Amino acid sequence: MAEGGQQQQGGQQQGGQQQGDQQQQQQQQPSPVQLMGRALTDIRKVQNMLELQNPGQTEAIKMQREAGDLVWQVIQTMQQSQQQGSQ
Repeated sequence: MAEGGQQQQGGQQQGGQQQGDQQQQQQQQPSPVQLMGRALTDIRKVQNMLELQNPGQTEAIKMQREAGDLVWQVIQTMQQSQQQGSQ
């Protein structure tokens, strides 16, 4: 009988923690600009790795650079539209 009570209590604690985790995730959702910033950081990291470790891969390096430049343009456009929207 005591075991059943302990299991139920443990289940309630688990359920409460899951609910808290969901609330925490909702509060910490990054903005689209932040997500694009993370993508740009990763693109630049890969570009730097290629340049250092495989300098002969000029086409791949060029593609990484172009991808990074495109993401940067999107970030700038998003930031400008946010600024215009708040004015």
